Amino acid sequence: MKCPNCGMELEEGKLLCESCGEEVKIVPDFDIELENELKESISSMLEDMAAQEQTKEAASRTSDDGFSTIKDALSAYSSKESIKIHIFKRAAIVLAVVVTVGGVTAAARYKADTNRYNSFDYQYNTAVACAEVNNYPDAISYLERALAIQPEDLDARFLLAQYYEKNGQDQSTIVLLEEILDGTDYPDKEAVYDMLLSIYEKQSNYERIDALLNDCEISRIVAKYNKYAAHKPEFNKKGGVYEEVISISLKGNTKGTVYYTLDGTEPTEKSDVYEMPILLEAGDYTIRALFVNSYGVKSNVETQHYYINLAAPECPVINPESGCYTKPCLIEAYYDAGTKVYYTTDGSVPDKNSNRYTDPIEMPYGMNNFSFISIDKTGESSEVVNRSYQLEIQANFDTELAIQVLKNSLWADGKLLNVEGNVPGKLGINRYRVQTLYQKEGALYYIVYEEYLDTLGKIHDTNILYAIDVNTADLYRAYKLDEGKYDLRPLPNPNTQNEENENIQDIQEQQEGTPE
Repeated sequence: MKCPNCGMELEEGKLLCESCGEEVKIVPDFDIELENELKESISSMLEDMAAQEQTKEAASRTSDDGFSTIKDALSAYSSKESIKIHIFKRAAIVLAVVVTVGGVTAAARYKADTNRYNSFDYQYNTAVACAEVNNYPDAISYLERALAIQPEDLDARFLLAQYYEKNGQDQSTIVLLEEILDGTDYPDKEAVYDMLLSIYEKQSNYERIDALLNDCEISRIVAKYNKYAAHKPEFNKKGGVYEEVISISLKGNTKGTVYYTLDGTEPTEKSDVYEMPILLEAGDYTIRALFVNSYGVKSNVETQHYYINLAAPECPVINPESGCYTKPCLIEAYYDAGTKVYYTTDGSVPDKNSNRYTDPIEMPYGMNNFSFISIDKTGESSEVVNRSYQLEIQANFDTELAIQVLKNSLWADGKLLNVEGNVPGKLGINRYRVQTLYQKEGALYYIVYEEYLDTLGKIHDTNILYAIDVNTADLYRAYKLDEGKYDLRPLPNPNTQNEENENIQDIQEQQEGTPE
């Protein structure tokens, strides 16, 4: 087939000339050729008719030269009128033929146009031909008509979306692509997703990208646009009942921040930021987590409930039992290797912040209440073990009198300004208290701790200990070697200070050499 305008040979199926852009009609333009033939026929007929009439007129003149002038004139007039009438009749016939043929041609053309307008294939192929020469406005018009004829054709719908995008009609493109994805089984959904998400990416519409990815099951698409998505945070352990301490890790699907709560409340961007594993010890926990990606898109909240049911460790065994004692004793605790023992002396329940038991404890002088507890590696606590001890003796010098003797000696030695305990060069005072008893070679001693009380009421340990014989009130410097073990050195006279310094050095050397 050739182009009716420029004559260029066209490939089969082409409906638009690539050379001049002329539209090729399905029905051939035979009417143009027919009109030309009719014109030629009419001209020929008129010429023949005129020649025949002239021949007849010439013959009439030759055969009858004697006619009168009137007859000649009448004949001439009659001859001319006859020619005109004859020509008119012939012309009328030809005109009727032309009108008839023209009507048939117009009817054929109208029918062809109607068939093309209602032909899906014609409209579709013409749209493709227009798009091949980048004539997208016409391509869109033809394809919209094709879809009006056959609206269920998803390939044409997707092609129209592509033409919309080429023509800069993003919103129309989006509407069409989302219609294809919504409830249809289009086989090439991957291409539809890719095209739609790329438009939203260009528009920075990250919320819509996230919504589409949540419904998308095509792994390549999800991976390609994953950075814009905000999936629920992932928990390394599912909720449930656990009989051990566990740690919970949280993570998002891409770069961003995870926020969480432990009390079941709704997490927000003001909640705790997840930075390290969350340790869950005994008890109930409801962890709710929210992920916000680097583009500000928020995920739905993920919730997991945990119940940590830990078996309580065995109670520590404490010796001796509660009671009254007149001789120094050591308080000892026996416990499982996997636990630690903590204690208090004020009647409160101990926890891991209380005093930790590591070695036997000297029984304090007077009345004292101890509470012990074991805590295992999981943080689970045993039941509390309580002990009450009363350590007192009958002696020649009770604790008050023994301390008074000590103060008088220190005053006389110049270490105190008076028996009230004022200290030379300081504003505070020294205080003395009996901590425990010590027995050596049949003799009993009060072990006295010296403390300094400053003007603000704060107590400072001076690390100086004294020992006082409960029966003779002899005074000694005491140096603790271990729990329940002391080295005693008699208090020196002022004139024997150097000897005291040597004794102190000896004691320190003994302490350094004593194994723990």
